[in-house]
Amino acid sequence: MLNERAENNARDFPQSRCQPLGMILTPTLMYWKTVQTPTLLVIIAEGDPTRQVFLDGRGHPTDSNPTWLGHSIGHWDRDTLVVDTTGFNDKAWFDGGGIPHTEKMHITERYRRVDLGHLEIAFTIEDPDTFLKPWVIKRVAELAPNEEIQEYVCTENERDLQHLVGK
Repeated sequence: MLNERAENNARDFPQSRCQPLGMILTPTLMYWKTVQTPTLLVIIAEGDPTRQVFLDGRGHPTDSNPTWLGHSIGHWDRDTLVVDTTGFNDKAWFDGGGIPHTEKMHITERYRRVDLGHLEIAFTIEDPDTFLKPWVIKRVAELAPNEEIQEYVCTENERDLQHLVGK
């Protein structure tokens, strides 16, 4: 699948069809904001659906309906928020190159504030049908208090897709 995506110039990139970027690409490509209550963390990002991380002690559903962002539950381990996510569909990409995954994907995120202006994020990605071993991605996000999340609307009358997929 990765080779096919490279050969066709990534014409099936999800956002070219008004679909979400997914958990891994969103924190890299755009601004995002978190809102936290004692039982819920909400992550708002430009161009993606709102993500909910349940902090109320619940588990994952036994029969989940796979989604772009999966089902996320979290807990605090001292100064680190640990988020466990399962229940993904297989449509999102890991990067612009089109690395695929299956519905068996499981992601554990660890968020830790390094200092006032920086948030360290470590993603551990497991998917036995895609990767031979867990894959760890580390990022540091910078606080951007003066930036606002902009409204993003994927237009109904989009005219560029035909240039990617041909006629």
